[in-house]
Amino acid sequence: MIKVEGVTKYLGGKKILDNVSLNVKKGSIYGLIGPNGAGKTTLIKSMVDIYRPDQGTVLIDGRNVHTEAAIKATIGYIPEVFSYYPQFRLQDMTNMYREIYPTWNEKRYQVLLKLFAIEEKKKMTKLSKGMKTRVSLLLNFSLMPRVFIMDEPTSGLDPLIRKEVLNLIVQDVSQNETTVFISTHNLNELEQICDHTGIINKGKVLAEANIDDMKKNIKKIQVAFKGEFPDELKNHANILKIEKQGKVYYLVATNIDQILSLLKKHDPLLLETVEMTLEEIFIYKMEGEGYDFQNISL
Repeated sequence: MIKVEGVTKYLGGKKILDNVSLNVKKGSIYGLIGPNGAGKTTLIKSMVDIYRPDQGTVLIDGRNVHTEAAIKATIGYIPEVFSYYPQFRLQDMTNMYREIYPTWNEKRYQVLLKLFAIEEKKKMTKLSKGMKTRVSLLLNFSLMPRVFIMDEPTSGLDPLIRKEVLNLIVQDVSQNETTVFISTHNLNELEQICDHTGIINKGKVLAEANIDDMKKNIKKIQVAFKGEFPDELKNHANILKIEKQGKVYYLVATNIDQILSLLKKHDPLLLETVEMTLEEIFIYKMEGEGYDFQNISL
């Protein structure tokens, strides 16, 4: 449904995106994760034709988003930073959306207006960031998009509204086969709703995978021995990381069954596997790229 092919983008003479390619299947939820400055927002702006790539193409439903204007009427877009007409009220924005989008759903708008609790006559300049996010979500959900592209869509929202938004996203995918692309730092939210994820850093996509497959293929193992850690396992290709806390060793490993079998041969005092969260996998991957996490909050 969404196909990004070899997209490269320069801003201010600096390469922000470097030959980025990714695929998002119809009716799926794809989460893009990466540290600040990785190129997430630039990629999203390239996907909705705010930026034109210096190289490469973005196809939505097989159509080039940069040359075929009609495809844009099927896209809902939640930006990271909002730039509404300052003197507009919600009712002004709503009237404009009604005129522009042939798929506008008035019944849904009225239901969501009550859910998001927004005053229709309040000017955009008077709204907080969280309320502007509500406005954007309200308008975009009401136009019933076939494709939803979101940059930090729950930023500034209280926990109850965040939960409702996630439910709405899943509902749209389930009922309407909406295709959703989300970038956010809230990895716990992504883990709840996403089918696939991509990790981006320094303008390059480092990995793309089904989340369930990713979590099956890489796990953490807790193990303790009477003596030292077995020499034969210290440099094993499928043991990606070894840390020690007291007498317990913590391993990050792939091909889990094989590693567990090898560990059992050494009569461990403790042997347990622990499923890694998406956030743990992300941090491990970024540490492997030499990224410093000491002063960043995910």
